[in-house]
Amino acid sequence: MARLMALLALVLMTARALAAASPAVEALETLRRSFRDTAGFTADVVQEKRLSLMKKRLVSRGVVRFRTPDTFFMELYPPHASRLLLKDNLLLMHLPGQATQRVVLPPGEGLGKWFAFLSRPVNAVPEGAEVTATRQGGLWQLQLAPKGEGGVRRIAIVFDGEGRIFRVAIDERNGDRTELAFRNFRRNVPLTERDFRVE
Repeated sequence: MARLMALLALVLMTARALAAASPAVEALETLRRSFRDTAGFTADVVQEKRLSLMKKRLVSRGVVRFRTPDTFFMELYPPHASRLLLKDNLLLMHLPGQATQRVVLPPGEGLGKWFAFLSRPVNAVPEGAEVTATRQGGLWQLQLAPKGEGGVRRIAIVFDGEGRIFRVAIDERNGDRTELAFRNFRRNVPLTERDFRVE
């Protein structure tokens, strides 16, 4: 999930200015405006993981929280309990009964850097990814295919015209797939440090 947030922020915030608009540009700009006007959000989440080496699906329920400028948190409840915190470029992962794992992402992948660009309108599809979008009724479906040799092959995001995200699907190059379904998406709710504790 941390990889998704960093990649999504990169794709949304580093577009180069061009005159022609497209459905992909309109979809990206809808998401950008939503994050620009959001001090934070919380949502219930259902995560479904399909690992290429396993036959069964792993389904977990939990909650996600985000607070500007650079803090993302996800807690999954038992039987697959875990807590993940991404604070700028510091990733903390805690599993019950185990020591918290710490991973420092490269400086260019930190959330703080990319969300600092929220004031810049998206008026072109960014370099570094193939982006397509379609709209049916009030819902957008955005497909992002990063170029290069990274672990993510494709990300699909379903959201409405106000930028409320309903579903995210992440396909990795190793064959793994993660789907996240969001409900009770609430913007600008008061969040404190206790809402982002991993232990």
